[in-house]
Amino acid sequence: MIVPLSLRSIVTALSPLLLVCLGSGCSSPPSRLYLLSSIESPTPAPSSGVTAISGSSQRAPLKVANAPVVGVTVSLPEYLDRLDIMERTSANELKPIYTAQWGESLAATATRAVAENLTARLPSDDIVILPSRGQRRLDYQVNLDLTKFESDSAGNSAMAGRWSISDGEGTERASGRVQHSEQTDGSGYDAMAAAMSRNLAVASAEIATALRRLSMEGPAPAPASRSSAGRARR
Repeated sequence: MIVPLSLRSIVTALSPLLLVCLGSGCSSPPSRLYLLSSIESPTPAPSSGVTAISGSSQRAPLKVANAPVVGVTVSLPEYLDRLDIMERTSANELKPIYTAQWGESLAATATRAVAENLTARLPSDDIVILPSRGQRRLDYQVNLDLTKFESDSAGNSAMAGRWSISDGEGTERASGRVQHSEQTDGSGYDAMAAAMSRNLAVASAEIATALRRLSMEGPAPAPASRSSAGRARR
């Protein structure tokens, strides 16, 4: 059989690649998946009764009647909110790690970790991860807007940003800035994820303190109407 010259040239050019592929199995290094986690230990809720979890011997405290519903969301810069784990190498360079990824977007796993931390510190409150499928009226909405949330090759994990708490009417009731860094305990991306989780726990503690204070203060006073204000001036 006579092979056309053009096809013969293609086969000759691809032969080394085919040999390498057969020898290595044409497989890339498997990607390992990581998640952020809550740090806080659950605090017992006020004793108002318990309900058994179906299929489990665990028992969960009932939510207190009229407990505040708190929505939680964490936002990140677009270059960080992705599946690839990013490692900072200099002030102007980031290196994606293709053999290690987040199990979900970084914003999603960060929101989940903060919500779990708040649930542990405020067991009577109803903590909801946003966006939520259910249409529920929120008493408070927590927004943690991080401008920095990353690690470097030296094992430094840094977090910086601002948190705010708005009431059901959208009025901001409390806010604060967070800036914290943690050193990883050991090498590997699991240690990096643990350090980033500890950073989130610091922000969660500040937010929980503010939520507890707002619950004690109650709803914000309604603004005085113009007519009432005019009568007060007269």
